[in-house]
Amino acid sequence: MNGFQTGESVFLKVLFRTGIGTSLRVLRFFLLTILALFLGYCSNLLHPNLKEDGNSSSASQLLSLVAYSPNCSGDGAFWARDLVSNASYCTQAHLAASGQYVNVYAENTLPNTLDYQNISFEFDSQIHPRLTSAFGTPNDLDKDGKVTILILDIRDGSLPGGSFVAGYFDPADYYPDSIFSRIRSNYQDMLYLDGVQLVDLRNRDLAAGKPDTLLATLSHEYQHLVRFQYEALALAQGGNRDETWINEGTSEVASDIAGYSPQSARIRCYRGNMPGACARGVNGTALFGSPLYNSVVDYAFSYPFMKYLYLSAGGSADERDLFFRASVQGIAGFRGTDAVNLFETFRRTSAAYTTQDPIVGELGPAAADTFRKMFASFLWQSIGDNTPDFVQAGTDTTGSAALLQSLESVMFRFPLIGINMDGIDLEGLYLPYRLSDISPLWTLNPGQFQFVRVDRQNVNASPGLFLIKKNFSGTLYSMQINTEPYRAGGISFSYARTSSDEETTAGIVLPDSDEPNPVCPHDFLKNSASNRTTILSPF
Repeated sequence: MNGFQTGESVFLKVLFRTGIGTSLRVLRFFLLTILALFLGYCSNLLHPNLKEDGNSSSASQLLSLVAYSPNCSGDGAFWARDLVSNASYCTQAHLAASGQYVNVYAENTLPNTLDYQNISFEFDSQIHPRLTSAFGTPNDLDKDGKVTILILDIRDGSLPGGSFVAGYFDPADYYPDSIFSRIRSNYQDMLYLDGVQLVDLRNRDLAAGKPDTLLATLSHEYQHLVRFQYEALALAQGGNRDETWINEGTSEVASDIAGYSPQSARIRCYRGNMPGACARGVNGTALFGSPLYNSVVDYAFSYPFMKYLYLSAGGSADERDLFFRASVQGIAGFRGTDAVNLFETFRRTSAAYTTQDPIVGELGPAAADTFRKMFASFLWQSIGDNTPDFVQAGTDTTGSAALLQSLESVMFRFPLIGINMDGIDLEGLYLPYRLSDISPLWTLNPGQFQFVRVDRQNVNASPGLFLIKKNFSGTLYSMQINTEPYRAGGISFSYARTSSDEETTAGIVLPDSDEPNPVCPHDFLKNSASNRTTILSPF
């Protein structure tokens, strides 16, 4: 008892020397400290196998979590993520609108500049039914049959006029809450939208006759919400996480499916010829994304390709939704986790295969072959042409004529823009000008391509290196594409991540941008959420 008597004596002295308000805070800290010490003792008694870095959990580790365990309860009280410190904080909001499938809350400190009833109406009448058809429904963790949308001033450390986090789904909300984690959970189907910079961009876009950027962002995040339950199940069973370019690309198309298309900023960035990070467009980059998938160009590449694939999956919305739903939920043991699995779901669900279209033979016997042909077809059509002069795979010159005919058949069967004008917005990939050429690169990583004003040759190349050529107005252009379906260095992660303890503490790194650019921090949050379950949990 001597230790507790000493602590009591110290506490009484502090209580006497400070004011009542300060004393109450000291009292709270004192009691939580005692609780932490007690739990540290009990955890070692009851859970001797609880380890971190090979050592048993200590009271000091539990003490470090005391600061992250305040109460956040009551109607309108929610945990939100500070993306700079990567820790949760409690914010107060009020119910601004309610619908059949949604409750819209607004942070109390936001100016009342949004029509919240319209957001609720759009969700019930358009977003929910269309995206339910395309992807499915969320978990309904709290069994109320609704998605909670919290509109708040997202803490992302952004500066005016650059990149900012427009919204997010926090995978931590998928797991029960724990007071022993710096990342807390509301344990409900929930989406977060920015009520400051996103609203400013939305107002400018609407004034310019563009789609509602806030509703497009809501639709984007809804795909992440629905998808995560299937990814989490796969991970729990020892499977792989979904590639970022597939997840983000699908979410970008979700905005179009919901009716808020096109994502014109992504299309402009794809073709380049503009100042800043998008100067050369996607030319010279990889479909699978930069090493951290933290470039504006990464989004600009994955969005139109995923839209092209979605449009190619069938002639009707139902046929296309069947493919997307299978890529999210899975079919016959396959999900859209990487390029091969994504194209396996395409082969199993697209009308081309279910109707035994002759194009099946042209697309090859395996999913990897289908990816190669479809990827090359998309890239060549994205410069505004579908009749190349020459095509070669690797160093195989004898088979080049047959490959040229095959690729032309694929482009004819899967045009960038359909006969009924579906995908007409993809015309912006090459109008009013096409992708600019770049100085030739010596090597290309998987998923990477280059469009150059040079007569390139495939020397000592693998069969996966496609070479396409054409003479445009007296000038020869070459496109080389590394069609290997697996990215170099493993799967892609968004933003700055390490394999150390920094994963749970490091803040977000926003991509460079010379204009207001909404980004999604899904993988940043997902990676942190996966670690929150490994933080001390003695019960």
